[in-house]
Parts: sequence; structure tokens; C-alpha cells
Amino acid sequence: MLRLDWNILFNIINLIILYLLMKRFLFKPVNAILEKRQAEADSRLAQADEKETQAKECLTKYETLLHDAEDEKNKIVQQARTEASEEYGRIIDEAKEKAGVILEDARDDARKEKEAVLRQADTAIRDMVLTAAARMTGAMESSESDRRLYDKFIENTVGQNELQNGE
Repeated sequence: MLRLDWNILFNIINLIILYLLMKRFLFKPVNAILEKRQAEADSRLAQADEKETQAKECLTKYETLLHDAEDEKNKIVQQARTEASEEYGRIIDEAKEKAGVILEDARDDARKEKEAVLRQADTAIRDMVLTAAARMTGAMESSESDRRLYDKFIENTVGQNELQNGE
């Protein structure tokens, strides 16, 4: 049979009192500490999420800036190439112009030299012809008329040569 003893009853009362004391002085502080740690962990997770969002925003800004810098670099390089091409063309045109001027000056100098040589040769030939004619005729008085006659002959000869050479 089952008998209830006062010991069992006191044990049950002691257990209930012990449970209430433990609940009051042990479980509540431990639960408070656990709740505080949970709140701290939640706070840190929220901060981590916030920092991750900020990092993503910074990454987006950085990528945008990088893209803009790349576009600016390409624009500057293209502009530099265009300016270099224009400068190259200008230098080439300037060099061609200077070469043309130098070539024209050289042609003028060559033509002047040719004319000077022809005049010297003309004078030398005229003097030889006059000297030879004077020796043959033995008279020096008609040398002025001979010179005029020779000059006329040279002019006709030079005019025919220029027409033949296409000058």
C-alpha cells in the first residue's frame, strides 16, 4: 500500500521552495544574461549588415568612378591622338611648303646662274668674233657697227633657241 509519509511531503515542499528560489535567484539572472548576449549579438549582426550595405554602396561608387575615369582617360587619349595627328599634318604641310620655297629658290638661283653664264659666254663670243673680224678686215673703226650687227645676230639666235627649248 501506499503510504504518505511526512518526509515525502516535506521533500516535495523543499523541492518546490528550492525550485522557486532557483527560479528567482538563478534562472532569472542567467536568462537576463542570455537575453542581453542575444541582444548584443543581434545588434552586432545589424551593424554587420549595415556595414555590408555601406561597403556595397562604396563599391558601386568606386566602380562608377573607375568607369568614369576610364571614359575620361579614353577621351583624353583620343583628344591627344587627334591633336598629334593635326600637329603632324601641320608639320608635314610646313615642311612641304619650306621644301617648295627652297626648290623654287634653287630653280631661281640655277636660272640666274645659267643666265649669268650665258651672258659671260655671249660677251666672250662677241669679243672673239669682233677680234677675229677686226683682224681680218684690219680696221678697228667699224668695230661699233660690227658689235651692233653681232648683237642683232645673237638676239635672233637666242630667241630661236628659247623657242626650241620651250622657255
